[in-house]
Amino acid sequence: MANARKTVDQYQACLAGGAAYHRSDRGLLELQGADRATWLNNLVTNVITTLKPGEANYAFALNVQGRCLFDLNMLVLEEDRIWLDIDQRLIEKARTHLERYIITEDVTLTNLTEHSQRIALIGPRAHEAFDQLGFGNLIPMAWLQHVAGNIGNADVRAMRHDFAGLIGVEFITTGEDAAGAIAKIESTAFQLGFATVERPAIEVLRIEGGIPASVEDIDENVVPPETGQIERGISYHKGCYLGQEVIERMRSHGVLSRKLVGIRFEGEEAVPAQSKINAGGQEVGRVLSGCYSEVLKSPFSLAYVKTAHSRPDVSVAALTNAGPRQGTIVALPLRK
Repeated sequence: MANARKTVDQYQACLAGGAAYHRSDRGLLELQGADRATWLNNLVTNVITTLKPGEANYAFALNVQGRCLFDLNMLVLEEDRIWLDIDQRLIEKARTHLERYIITEDVTLTNLTEHSQRIALIGPRAHEAFDQLGFGNLIPMAWLQHVAGNIGNADVRAMRHDFAGLIGVEFITTGEDAAGAIAKIESTAFQLGFATVERPAIEVLRIEGGIPASVEDIDENVVPPETGQIERGISYHKGCYLGQEVIERMRSHGVLSRKLVGIRFEGEEAVPAQSKINAGGQEVGRVLSGCYSEVLKSPFSLAYVKTAHSRPDVSVAALTNAGPRQGTIVALPLRK
């Protein structure tokens, strides 16, 4: 009960003003070399070759069957560098996959995860901290747009990232006195009345926002269009890439077998992930991330459901070890 109360308090703090969240869950790879952009462009679902320093794109890396190996943020930096921002649990898998395709290209891949630190500020006052730290105006920046700056003796890159469904910024530093820079960012946030939040509160916000996450919601059973991230994660005009044939065939035939949806469940506890979902006497999907939603005041989960059953108000049931849990599909996101 105490943990649940803490999660609610931290959730409310994010909505009311802002919060600081240490992003130890993320890893960082760096690409250098003259062929870095054209080489990467052949391996991901979104364009990288047309981006300028300070710009970025979200994308998926696929196997030849068009299934997701990992998703990533691709940041184009000055000095001929590209950063790949990836879930830390997948960083070695990503490194191994990418290195397999360096044949004769002028590309160098370096894992910066252990040498980087980052912190996120999220909530309606995040832009105030961004400004006070000398990075300018956060509000007009596009999702994943980033700027370089300094905090003390540390080089810091600040990226607009609404990863929890609220306006947010991530500060990433790989230089000397990284700890001092992180401390300064926290101090500035606390002076503005920000709270410190932990993963459970972030997860509630993210799930209510309908934003799928690596591992929990995006794995090798998933084809990218099913995630609902087509507009921000897939380019249908960029040319060939690994796994493209499957994605293009889905688009050209207008076929999407499953969709990411939200399901409101009866009961008090979140439905276990990977529980099967039934509708009309047949299996139609599986449960993904779940939480107790503060918007709905009920258990709520993201799920992949067959397209024919993916409309709001459709009744479904999750099959759990404790018996079936009745649910209703609701529109995403919960917070507008």
